[in-house]
Amino acid sequence: MNGNRSAGSESFRAWVPDFDEWPVSWMGIEEDLAYGRKLLLYFSGFLQALYSEGMFRKTFTQYRDNLWLLGGTIIREVSLYEEYQDDPLEKLAESAADDGILPDHYDRMTQSELRAFERMCRRFEKYLGDST
Repeated sequence: MNGNRSAGSESFRAWVPDFDEWPVSWMGIEEDLAYGRKLLLYFSGFLQALYSEGMFRKTFTQYRDNLWLLGGTIIREVSLYEEYQDDPLEKLAESAADDGILPDHYDRMTQSELRAFERMCRRFEKYLGDST
């Protein structure tokens, strides 16, 4: 474990205290909330895996922020096309594949930020493949 962890801290939630509020932050309409909550199950496992491996806080924060972006992008698409019946796991796998679906406002991201987002998507895609 690296020196960035507080002693006795065993959960990613120490570094993502607002995790349970992510679906509310993504929500445009009421149906978005339930779908967003379904995504959290997969996101929590991924974040816990990153946290447990001893990732430095700065790197973990970058992955966390990009995962939040991915979730918001998925919810926007699900809402836009009314895909609430789609399996969240399938939607996640599809969205993370090939370096990921482009996040909202990607055109304002630097090349470095886009590469970091793509790196997170590749790692998340591998995590989903390994855990299913």
